[in-house]
Amino acid sequence: MEKRLRRIEIAILILLIISTVNFVIPFLTDENKSDIETPIDLPDLPEDLTRDLLNKTVYKIKIDFNHSDWTEFYNVFGDYAKAQLSTEEIEREFKKLKAATGNIGTYAYSHYVYEGNGSNAEWFEIHYKCRFERGKGTIKVSTRTVDGISEVIGVNINLDEL
Repeated sequence: MEKRLRRIEIAILILLIISTVNFVIPFLTDENKSDIETPIDLPDLPEDLTRDLLNKTVYKIKIDFNHSDWTEFYNVFGDYAKAQLSTEEIEREFKKLKAATGNIGTYAYSHYVYEGNGSNAEWFEIHYKCRFERGKGTIKVSTRTVDGISEVIGVNINLDEL
């Protein structure tokens, strides 16, 4: 019986030492300091990308998507995107998407992301949270700004949860 108690006491002491070491080590190392992200200053959206213009653009996307008017939906895109897309491609891909999501219901601005400066242009993504007939998701509008003039170069619609 004494040997059994002695083993239990040794096990408890070992667990106590391990717990103490695990508790103290984070304070002695710089591990936690490197995990903290410092906020990055995002550049402001270009002057021509006002909230009003962005809301009108997303409203047009919603109306054209809900009415399956793919020609008008195609007209949301700027020349840069139109050079790489056709109305047939838009119709083919967005028809599949609409079958999965249903119509777009409500939407609200969420945030924007600065994608960088490349090819003589500044690239931004503007994110909207939205509700579809079949769930919740996001609409991401990608823009390209050259010499202070912005254009839509992409529309990404995701169904995040059913």
